[in-house]
Amino acid sequence: MAIRFLFIFLLTLMTQQDPVRIHIDSVFLEFQDKKVLRGIYLELLQHQISGILGRNGSGKSCLLKIITGQLTPQQKYLNVGGKRLNNLYKEKGLINYLPQHECHPGFLRMKDLLYFYDISLKDFRAYYPHLHQLNKQKFAQLSGGDKRLLEVLIVLESPSLFTILDEPFSHLIPTQVDMVKKTILRVKNRKGIIITDHQYKHVLDVSDHLHLLKDGRLHNVQHEQDLRIHGYI
Repeated sequence: MAIRFLFIFLLTLMTQQDPVRIHIDSVFLEFQDKKVLRGIYLELLQHQISGILGRNGSGKSCLLKIITGQLTPQQKYLNVGGKRLNNLYKEKGLINYLPQHECHPGFLRMKDLLYFYDISLKDFRAYYPHLHQLNKQKFAQLSGGDKRLLEVLIVLESPSLFTILDEPFSHLIPTQVDMVKKTILRVKNRKGIIITDHQYKHVLDVSDHLHLLKDGRLHNVQHEQDLRIHGYI
């Protein structure tokens, strides 16, 4: 019996896949002689949550757009699992991105969005039964808070290996914020998540690794006190 158990345990270890890693290195970005990013290095790991904080204009959204391939910097290096890539979005199922602004067509209904993101309607209803009432309404008919909540949850529940969230807590009431935070912690068992938001306490609550973008560089943050030292709070 013990030998059989040992065999099953070793077989599980052999067949278990290593978490996917994304290495972002040597990112330089400038606009008209203004240096926005100065040699950014960042490692993203599946099953971990990385928080990025920074003041307005520090370059957070620019960095996220560079990672996904929406913005071309003067220099960058991207490596996924030992393979160099120019644009992460071209790798099917690797990464998705939710920007700060509303980004889905107003004529779509919730079931259409779930289908687009390859999410089971049955599973979504099981996790969020109280959102079933939104199913008959077009996206444009929802309130600002319901729109943001639905977009955040759908992007998180999608089967991508990584998800980037830019200001996910904006326009949400406290109960919705709690729902999003619980979802973030639950889905990290299968994906890596990157979050940036000015409501830094929520980012602190869920992040495994936290960074502050200041003067074009990323600074590691271990405690809230580090944010005071760097003059963020």
